[in-house]
Amino acid sequence: LGICNGFQILCEAGLLPGALVRNANLHYLSRPVDVRVERNDTVFTRDFLPGQVIRIPIGHGDGRYVAPPEVRDLLRADGLVVLRYQHGRMLDAAGNPNEAVDDIAAICNPAGNVMGMMPHAERLADPNLGSDVGLGLFHSIVSSLAPVR
Repeated sequence: LGICNGFQILCEAGLLPGALVRNANLHYLSRPVDVRVERNDTVFTRDFLPGQVIRIPIGHGDGRYVAPPEVRDLLRADGLVVLRYQHGRMLDAAGNPNEAVDDIAAICNPAGNVMGMMPHAERLADPNLGSDVGLGLFHSIVSSLAPVR
């Protein structure tokens, strides 16, 4: 799992395709965003429902996911997009805050056991932080590690 700069490292190491570059507006962005769960069959997203929209924060200056058209075609064909920025919600009407291609907020490898995401699920993993929606990510990982009986 690579979150924010970790997503960048996964791409730079060749574990995930594409790259993370400066936000389109060249500003650091720090605010809650809405993302839609595209896949819930990965090690990281089992606790979410497909199509579920969750609000989690971003905090980055280099968070715009980019990839050439042939890589984007592969991501779509193989269903490797895990989270997309959601447009039109009340507090996030702009949707895609950094102008990532295809509204991509998270992708995974074909096995679903390597994922990079720009939003910070760990920043909302306790009710004392205002929400524990990010716990779903960590519960998904733990339940994926539990032995099957």
